[in-house]
Amino acid sequence: MSIYTIKEVSERLVKASRELYEQGLVRGTSGNMSAKIPGTDTFLIKPSGARMGFLKPEELVLVDLQGNKVRGELNVSLETPMHAVVYRARSDVQAVVHTHAPMATSFGIAKTDILPLQVEMFMLLPNGVPVVPFEQPGSETLAEAVQKKIADYDAVILENHGVVTVGPTIEVACNLNEMVEEAAKIQLAAMTLSGRDALDLAKLKEKFKT
Repeated sequence: MSIYTIKEVSERLVKASRELYEQGLVRGTSGNMSAKIPGTDTFLIKPSGARMGFLKPEELVLVDLQGNKVRGELNVSLETPMHAVVYRARSDVQAVVHTHAPMATSFGIAKTDILPLQVEMFMLLPNGVPVVPFEQPGSETLAEAVQKKIADYDAVILENHGVVTVGPTIEVACNLNEMVEEAAKIQLAAMTLSGRDALDLAKLKEKFKT
């Protein structure tokens, strides 16, 4: 295992977590993110109780794919089981980002999927962002519910909880999280202006197909 690789991944995670905080997608100790260490069956994750906007590389905890702590002084995140199950289910995923993005979280509370209404969203998430029914945060049942959805989607909304996005890099997973929040704002505006007429996924796919 390369110490340099762990150091590099740690620095990228910290940089990304601060950017998410600055954009208002996380507040206080809410949210968590993780990234796999290339060539290993381990990943780094934000520790429990840490503030993403003020995270330090040395605070990150190294965890195996079963969710067991391998290295680190602090306790693992409450949502470690969810991160671990995603990595086990999706070999293509190298990073998982969970935020409490305000607008997208509101859609989860309303049990309303976010649709790819604009071109960029359609290119990144053509099937939209579904809502995962509520399960207690940190529970195995939540991890299992996310696993079922994440097999077919790169972004999901946790009912009454927040947003989870995955990607082949930390940066891609963060970008998707930002895009989901922006898409939620656009969808709310579209619904306000035209009701639900614009929310037909089949028509959207027909419109955007090339």
